[in-house]
Amino acid sequence: MRNYSIAIIFIFISSLFNILAANSDVKNTIKKAEDGLYTNPRQTVFLASKALTETDDENDIVRLLFTKAQAERLLGNFDESLNSLYKINLESLNETDIKGEIYNLMALNYCNLSDYQKAIELNDKAISIFKINNDSIRLAYAYNNKGIIHNHMSEDTQTEKFLLEALRINRALRNIKGISANLNNLCLYHGNLSQQKEYIQEAIIINKNLDAKWALAENYNNLGRLYIYEKNYENANTALKKAYTIANEIGAKGIVCDNYEYLSRLNAQSGNYQKAFEYQTKLNSLKQELQSENNLRKIELNIAEERLKEVIRENEIKKQEYEIQKLERNIYGIIIIFSLITVITILLTQRSKRKKKLTLIKAQYKLEQSQHEIARQKMELQNMELQNAQLTLENNKQQMTNMAAFLKSRNELLEKIKELIKQGYKLNGSETTIHLKKINAIITQYQNNDKTNSVTLKSTEDINNEFIERLEKRHPNLTQGEKHLACLLRTDMSAKEIAIITGTTPKTINMNRYRLRKALNLSNETDLSEYIKQI
Repeated sequence: MRNYSIAIIFIFISSLFNILAANSDVKNTIKKAEDGLYTNPRQTVFLASKALTETDDENDIVRLLFTKAQAERLLGNFDESLNSLYKINLESLNETDIKGEIYNLMALNYCNLSDYQKAIELNDKAISIFKINNDSIRLAYAYNNKGIIHNHMSEDTQTEKFLLEALRINRALRNIKGISANLNNLCLYHGNLSQQKEYIQEAIIINKNLDAKWALAENYNNLGRLYIYEKNYENANTALKKAYTIANEIGAKGIVCDNYEYLSRLNAQSGNYQKAFEYQTKLNSLKQELQSENNLRKIELNIAEERLKEVIRENEIKKQEYEIQKLERNIYGIIIIFSLITVITILLTQRSKRKKKLTLIKAQYKLEQSQHEIARQKMELQNMELQNAQLTLENNKQQMTNMAAFLKSRNELLEKIKELIKQGYKLNGSETTIHLKKINAIITQYQNNDKTNSVTLKSTEDINNEFIERLEKRHPNLTQGEKHLACLLRTDMSAKEIAIITGTTPKTINMNRYRLRKALNLSNETDLSEYIKQI
């Protein structure tokens, strides 16, 4: 199981590295295409087209289509440039800077195709976006392009206005590339030749440092045209030849067309009409070639679209395969994560159970300790109550014994008096008086003893009141005699002793005991005296 998990993790990491490597290759291709835009636009078109078949990232696709459109325009393929731009989903871009750049580039293409109204409309959209985003560099670029559009419309005042505003912004921002473009475009119309030559010389220096060949070729073309205006034909010829060499090297046919036009004008003004005719012929031929290429391009475009569709289908298949592999990797990942979560959950559950069990054991232990303490206290209380009951019982028993002794002595006294009275019947005279005094002394002595015995009886009666209350709650229908017998039975007195106290015979006491047992609803197995003691 462990080796299986390691294998899954290894496959996942390998796939991740492959994806990152593929993305890195695409990023490198995009950078090469963008870096070579002004030095080798043909290579840029090739690299951008290649990268478009290797990526499905929306941001990369937008960058590649925009770069390809820029390169196609530099090569003079304005229709193909627009075609690339219209493949971008502009609605998904919102009001971002890239959307403004796309509108800006579209405007230049429509300008080259002589649709100036459309060009102005798109350029204004770009300017609006750059102003909203406070993007000064791109705003300057948009003003530059607007100046170019007005130049094509032969509106020199508007041309100069927007180009100078663009130059002002770029100089403030020290945007060298933008400055060179503004300086070059300020030389596209008739103006101050001395000032324009300074502009173009500065542009040439900048583009040489930047190695911007397309821009440099255009600079030399414009410099040659300025020399023609000055009738400095030698310098004009030199500048135009440099422009042709660079433009021909990078395949900028649009610049070559301008070069042929300026060379034809140069030779015509210098009187070399034969040479002027040759350049005019080359110009016409190249224009026809470009026109033929444009017609041919439509056929090639259809073929390319079919090839592109085939590539897209292949990419879709590869994408589906990749998605399947990705899904498998995700499933493996989910299984691993689920397994880890399951293991962690089990461990946490067991830990929680152990913790709860330990808490329960502690609670049970505390409960048992509390119960033991309560039981101990109850036992102590019961022992104290038992001791108190025993003391009370012993005290009651002693008091009843004393009372029994008192009753016995009273009866003996009565018997004694009775005998003395009988003896008095036989006496007469003074003997009777003496005998009566003796009887009176015995009675007086008994009366003194009776006061102490009365207090004892009173204390016994008070003590038994609580027992009588409990007995009445349990057996409310008992007679007064039955209650009195129950009190005597609590003292463990025998029937004979009770008979002496009550002045009855033991037989009578036994009969009364039987009646009391029946009144208490006791069975034959239950001891009457023990039952009464428990009340």
